[in-house]
Amino acid sequence: MSEAESPELLHAATEIHVHDPDAEFVIVVPATPLNLLQQFEGTAKSARGLAAQRAQSTRRRLESLGIRVRSARIGNWDPFIAIEEELVNYKYEAIVLSTLPPGVSRWLRVDLPSRIARRYPDMRLVHVVARPGTGRPASEPPN
Repeated sequence: MSEAESPELLHAATEIHVHDPDAEFVIVVPATPLNLLQQFEGTAKSARGLAAQRAQSTRRRLESLGIRVRSARIGNWDPFIAIEEELVNYKYEAIVLSTLPPGVSRWLRVDLPSRIARRYPDMRLVHVVARPGTGRPASEPPN
């Protein structure tokens, strides 16, 4: 399980769904640089392959809760660019950003939530912090 499937993210998505049953979600999982290979379930796979697995797994988890998912896709390895590329093509009411906790998350070290809020001040930002111990395989790169 990754932070994309953390109980905290699933709870946030469920809360949005309760308040807006027609809400649809798009899952974008940034891929780490392609030259990094990760060990996953005993098989060497590219970071893009891992991101695709995480996106589909998160999709299945959300759909199992009755939450509509329009698509699940891989984004740029830089999460800020992945968000920008997504917002160029599509209009959304909110961004739900899931990170690891401070001290572990590289996304928090680069102040990603504040950067997103400054770049998109009119868009609702829901920042979810996954608690440690959500089952992250040691080989998965932290976000």
